[in-house]
Amino acid sequence: MEKPTTDDRHSAYYTVVGKADADLDEALSHVRAEEDAGRITPVEAAAERCELLERHLELCQQARLDHLGGTP
Repeated sequence: MEKPTTDDRHSAYYTVVGKADADLDEALSHVRAEEDAGRITPVEAAAERCELLERHLELCQQARLDHLGGTP
């Protein structure tokens, strides 16, 4: 089995991060809609956004480690 090239690793990384970005956008839109509809308070919305953003950062960091190497 051949070792992936640098371009392949970067491409895989950008694919994973791109999907994570799209998922984050969708989730943030959902939180915004819930807040706008009055189903959650602004404080609850802010807490949900923080959790979503923290998870996004973790996913991106893991993608970097998985595809580009390095240390955590």
